[in-house]
Amino acid sequence: MRTIPLSRLAAAAVLAVTMHAQADSGMFPGFANGSQSVNFSLTAPNAVVSGSASAGGFLMSYNGGLSFEAYCVDVYQHISFGETYTDYGAPGTSHVFTNSNAYTDLGRLYATAGVVNNSVSEAAFQIAVWEIAYETTGGPYNLATGSATFSGGSADSSGALTLASSWLASLTNGAHPSIVVIESSGHQDVIYPPVPEPETYALMLAGLGAMGFVARRRRRS
Repeated sequence: MRTIPLSRLAAAAVLAVTMHAQADSGMFPGFANGSQSVNFSLTAPNAVVSGSASAGGFLMSYNGGLSFEAYCVDVYQHISFGETYTDYGAPGTSHVFTNSNAYTDLGRLYATAGVVNNSVSEAAFQIAVWEIAYETTGGPYNLATGSATFSGGSADSSGALTLASSWLASLTNGAHPSIVVIESSGHQDVIYPPVPEPETYALMLAGLGAMGFVARRRRRS
């Protein structure tokens, strides 16, 4: 199961609070841990396009809040790091994927991949996200064939493509997070796994505090 650091939970909790207000701006400080290049090709029923892209997890600041890690689902759209965009909507599940199984399989991908915290694994994760988003079959997924293909670049030599393929071939059927999309009218739509509501997060912190208090009392005894 994917392990989410407490700092990431704190950032996401702030995001959850801001979701209740009007949510319309997004800023991307940069890649979380670098990126890998990869060649892609999309064919019908997707928009027919091909080229090279930088694959990796990137940080996003939503409505001026703390940064959290996200992955894009629009390989043919763009963002510029450091620029604020004011055409983002509230996180939700209204985004229409070519793949009818995308929301489920993206959640399964998070559960299968586990901890993703370097340029190779984050590039692999991004490539797998694109494959799920644009492939029409809904699995089994194959990066080399179908409506969306990915090959070459540093993602090939670094092993990111191989890692992405292994995750896609073994998507877990167990528990997995639900996925939401933060959509933009003219820039990259992004995904992230929702975290507990602010009230739940507060209970988690209170529980940690109580555990610390008990531990201190035991040490004194």
